Amino acid sequence: MFKEHSAFHVLKSVNNIDYSVSPATDATATTAGSPIGWSHSNALVFGRGNRVYYKSMADTEGVAQQLCKITDSMGSLSLVQCAGENQPSTVALATSNGHMQLWDLTTKRPTIQWKLKGPSAMIFNGTTLTVGDEKGALRHYDTRVTDPAKLKDQATKVTRHQGRITTLAWHRDKFTVASGDQNGLILVWDVRKPRVPLEVGELVQRRRKMQHAGAITALAWCPWYGKYLVSGDSAADKTGTIRIWDIANDHGPESSSRPPERPNKLELDAQITSLHFSPHINELLSTHGPGKPTEVPSLIRVDPLQSRMANSIVVHQFPLMRHVTTMSVARKNIAGSVLSPNGHRIVLAVPEEAQLKVWDVWGKFKAPKQKSLFESCAIR
Repeated sequence: MFKEHSAFHVLKSVNNIDYSVSPATDATATTAGSPIGWSHSNALVFGRGNRVYYKSMADTEGVAQQLCKITDSMGSLSLVQCAGENQPSTVALATSNGHMQLWDLTTKRPTIQWKLKGPSAMIFNGTTLTVGDEKGALRHYDTRVTDPAKLKDQATKVTRHQGRITTLAWHRDKFTVASGDQNGLILVWDVRKPRVPLEVGELVQRRRKMQHAGAITALAWCPWYGKYLVSGDSAADKTGTIRIWDIANDHGPESSSRPPERPNKLELDAQITSLHFSPHINELLSTHGPGKPTEVPSLIRVDPLQSRMANSIVVHQFPLMRHVTTMSVARKNIAGSVLSPNGHRIVLAVPEEAQLKVWDVWGKFKAPKQKSLFESCAIR
């Protein structure tokens, strides 16, 4: 039923890496609570207290090396983001006091530093670093600019969110970026017309809107076709919802007349902390933190049953959203995760266990062997 490189066959634990976040970092938050990145030079970048380390993932048993130390005046490490394949050794760091730095993993030196109040999410798009802040502002920095003053002056700034930006995702077209905030609102922007977000989503009071009940904690664009944006939230009652938005066709979640076997919403009993598409197979992975316990009717006192999805990896077929596999991977909350650049492995941040957990998730795609003309014509 499932292909050889599906997570159904591949998903397994590889090893663990020692990890810790500063006490000042909210370990229950996603992304900001799991400052980790995976570079295109195959290095994992992460924090241990007030120090930043990097580790070659070509040898998962190898020793991590220190990149830098975050001083007390800078606050605590809050965000880590690695650049794309055109800058395989570049990593961006942000601290709780708003210190922003770009580092070169090859030279182990910072290339530029500047200050920004309240950075809360960031992501690269080529040489552009997009940063969201606690007040809902979005800035696009051209990292080719080497003068900090010019970098800040030339940055494009937009303000439409009314709360802290929690997560960002660039589409592969390089022009479209989605931003989600703590109030459950998602906005989609075309950087060629950056001042006003696109009018997409469900029709609410004559305007289109992309809205969740809980804070947006994960965004991912489908890499294979169309402009499908998948969003995940973390509600206060420890539930989570995954929604599918077709940005290109009908400006919202797909029509209610869509066959029921292809849902546009999946309600789950655990908070969603990250979403990742496989680049090789039509599968979507979600990671989950705390789950909503279920009360058990009984004449005697019985503890509530824990959510089946709490602290787990769940893999879905996309766009059918059929269940592929669920694997409990931690005793404590998964704060976030990062997928390897080749899409084969995932690293899960579990701060309460002081561990980064490395898992194989998708195998290598093997193209069917082409038969020769002689073989195809042979008598059987």
